[in-house]
Formats: sequence, C-alpha cells, structure tokens
Amino acid sequence: MYEESTNRDGLLPWIRSSLYYLFMVPSLIIMFLILVLISPFDYKYRSALIRSWALFQMWLLKVCCGLTYEVQGKENLPAEPYIALPKHQSTWETIATNFLFKQPAWVFNKDLFVIPVFGWGLYLTRPVGIDRGTPRAALNQLVEKGGALLKQGRTMVIFPEGTRVPPGEQATFEPGGALLAVKTGTPVVPVALNAGEFWPKESFRKYPGRIKVIIGPLIESKGLKARELNEKVESWIKKTMKENFGYS
Repeated sequence: MYEESTNRDGLLPWIRSSLYYLFMVPSLIIMFLILVLISPFDYKYRSALIRSWALFQMWLLKVCCGLTYEVQGKENLPAEPYIALPKHQSTWETIATNFLFKQPAWVFNKDLFVIPVFGWGLYLTRPVGIDRGTPRAALNQLVEKGGALLKQGRTMVIFPEGTRVPPGEQATFEPGGALLAVKTGTPVVPVALNAGEFWPKESFRKYPGRIKVIIGPLIESKGLKARELNEKVESWIKKTMKENFGYS
C-alpha cells in the first residue's frame, strides 16, 4: 500500500512539499482574484479557469513531490446530470474533482463565503451554501439548491462521509447526497480512492507514488429510499476499497 519508508523519512518530503506550496499558494490567490474579475461573464469561463488550475496542481505535485494519479472507470460517467459520491481521505480529491467531473458543484457552509478573497472565490464557483447549524434546514437547502444546479447541467459532488477519514477507517455515511438523488430522481456515481496514503489528512508532507481513483457504475435512485441508496453506495465503496487497497 505505502511507498518504501525511504521515500517517507528524512528531510526530502519536507523539502519537496515546501516547494509545492511555494507555487500552489500564489496560484490559488491568483485564481481567486481572476475569478472575481471574470465574475460578470458566463460561468463556463470560471469553470474552465478552475479546471485549468486543478490540472496545474496535478503537474506541480508530479514535478515537486513525485505524486501522480490514474483514473479507472471514466466510461461510467453519464452524459446527463449525476451526483458523484467520492470516498474522502485527503485534500487531493477536493482539487481533483474539479477536472474529474463536468462543471462540479460542492456543498459549503455559507459562513465561509464572507472570508475575503478565499470565501469570495468559493462563492463564485456557484456552490450550494447551507447553514450547518440547523441540520433539517441544511438538508432542505441542499435539495432545493442542489436540484436547481443539476437542472443547469452541473455535477453535484458530495462526500458522503462529510469529512476526511484516514486510510483504513470509515465514518458514517451522511444522508445528504442520497436524499438529493432520491428527491430529484438523479443517478449517483460512487468513487473509491487511496489519496490519503500519499497526502495524509492534516499533513504538510506529500509522498511520492500513484494515487488510484476508481469510478464506479451508475446507480439509479428512482424507486429507492435515501437510506437504501446510501447503503448501496457504501457497500460498493467498502467492497472496492478492500479489493483494491486492502482496507475499508
């Protein structure tokens, strides 16, 4: 599963990761500033900018940290709107989903939108802003706003675990993504990955290796209850994680 310990110990991972952030942070600020400047224009320009930035991050990770990736199952992505439900281990997939899926939209706490530059940039990605302090209202906001974005052809990306979970561990699958799918009659696509092995949660260091992303088969939501759909997604992800990476 993990790379040789010689690739993880010592100063080299610190140096390579520092080099990555030396370019990543300014590029993030520049992207957000450009987002503000082009905000009066059609959203497709913002989407293209974000996608290009995310692909640039993959190049930086390869050059600076020796970290690459591969994707299996792209043929499972439908032409019509869908909801992607990825495993969440790392910051890596929050970047990669910008190019893995067509015009992705995420769910954020709306309080983040007031943060200067960063929050404004998040808002300009046209996400779903919810009030996490009131769970029932948050679910209603997700269904209403997420449904509207799906009708516009956006791909909703929702991490069912809600937070980054270290490799080998699994959190409870939250109902939001499945509920949105059932209420709108939208199919879902489960996604398994092992990014946490190379970009661990709350770790500065990035380790060399190849991240593997597996996009699962389309799961129709029609005729299912949210709980049933959630169980199907969780079952596929757990099975795929075990078969491919040796853990849940």
